[in-house]
Amino acid sequence: MNRVVIVTGIPGTGKTTVCNELLELAEGTGRKVAVINFGTVMVELSRKRDKSLHRDELRKSKLSFQRDLQAKAAKVISQKAIDAEGDLIVDTHMSIKTLEGYWAGLPIPVLKLLNPEMLVLVEAEPLEVLSRRVKDPTRRRDKVLEDEVAEELLFSRLMAAACSVLTGASVKIVKNPSGKQVDAAKEVLRLLG
Repeated sequence: MNRVVIVTGIPGTGKTTVCNELLELAEGTGRKVAVINFGTVMVELSRKRDKSLHRDELRKSKLSFQRDLQAKAAKVISQKAIDAEGDLIVDTHMSIKTLEGYWAGLPIPVLKLLNPEMLVLVEAEPLEVLSRRVKDPTRRRDKVLEDEVAEELLFSRLMAAACSVLTGASVKIVKNPSGKQVDAAKEVLRLLG
């Protein structure tokens, strides 16, 4: 299996944007990197089950449905890690805020399948995250306050620490202030070595 690196962040930190920039930078250097979005795989799997859900509706589904999709998505992604040329970057969330509370984005069965070498948390200031969420017309996000975003950031860090303990993967926080996504992507590329 090729090296798996988890790039994570709460909604609105710009992790997917950073991953897209990373792909361009890697291509420019000739480095082999692939990116797969965990949520996209889950949405595709839900469509195969005749449940056409928007990605922001997934976290409002029954927890048993989410867990089942998550386990199936992890199997798909672990196979992609085997087949990938070079590093596989998994774009996902460390924690998911559901109606029942916070849920692990990378529970033990998923971690065992993916066996990440590194966890990269993409972060931005809470007010910036709120601003990005409001401006993104493609998403159906709940309205939250700044202190709720700060709590989400904290839970993401706590979950990353737990994942690190369970896997031995390193954890790195990469800041992604507005307009600096290329710099954040360069930092992630540097971390890949």
